[in-house]
Amino acid sequence: MAAITNPGTSVTEFSGEYKLLSLNSLSLSSASDALTLSYADNKISEIQNVVACIQGGADGDFATVVPTFSGLVITITSKNATGAAATTFDDHAVNLIVVGK
Repeated sequence: MAAITNPGTSVTEFSGEYKLLSLNSLSLSSASDALTLSYADNKISEIQNVVACIQGGADGDFATVVPTFSGLVITITSKNATGAAATTFDDHAVNLIVVGK
């Protein structure tokens, strides 16, 4: 598992306590990468949900991304077209949308 450095972000606050955090152009380097958020950097202290999409570079060797989270750690698992672990990571970028408090 490789650590993802925190990319440029934007935060949108809704009425109440919920926020929408956009993490753009993440570069992955392995089939399972992790990103740790912090309140100081991201203004979120609790994750409610994470949605991931491939921004660019999807192909047979890098076809899907699946985000999971525990606490403030988001793990992104990338898979190839057959559902096995992705094997190439050059020129691929992933965007995350995080809903949190």
